[in-house]
Amino acid sequence: MRYNRHDYFRYEFEPRLPAKFRIQLEGEEKKLSNEGECELLDISTGGVKFFTFLNLPFQSKKLALQLEFTLHQHPFKLLGVVVWKHEAEHGFQYGFEFGEEQQADALIIEELKLRKRTEIQAEKNPKKNYE
Repeated sequence: MRYNRHDYFRYEFEPRLPAKFRIQLEGEEKKLSNEGECELLDISTGGVKFFTFLNLPFQSKKLALQLEFTLHQHPFKLLGVVVWKHEAEHGFQYGFEFGEEQQADALIIEELKLRKRTEIQAEKNPKKNYE
């Protein structure tokens, strides 16, 4: 399946959403590297765009990762591949495509709805400062 950002609805995070990743070690189906930190810039049901200070070893072949994040309450640990890489100010941006076997579409959408409702409620009812 070829990655095309325009095939999916994308939800942008502002501020960025903290996340972690682990590289799937070559030739080792279940073996993962140590954790790396990253920030999600946006998400769709097909993948995410993330930022990290680390220069990941992405060449012409795809880099397999496990990405860990929480949108609202449910923690996600999704396998997939990095499909593109761009240098950015102070780091790198990557396009990450979820593996087809992950089937997290409905849960991602539900978690995004809950997250947005919480954000809207927070805007409507800002906490008052009683100092």
